[in-house]
Amino acid sequence: MFEHLVKRLEWVVTEQSIFVYQPDRSPEIFDEIESKLLTPSFAQAVDLTLGEVCGWLIK
Repeated sequence: MFEHLVKRLEWVVTEQSIFVYQPDRSPEIFDEIESKLLTPSFAQAVDLTLGEVCGWLIK
């Protein structure tokens, strides 16, 4: 019903990087620990870094 309003943003998380895929764009690679990650439009107020996400996965 609202699918046309949603813009997809997908993350692929590896041990040391995150690949971000968006429609009609080349993938972006975040591989520096302090890199601020792209977030969906509804979560623009959230600032996440690669280091934070990887830290959560290691715990």
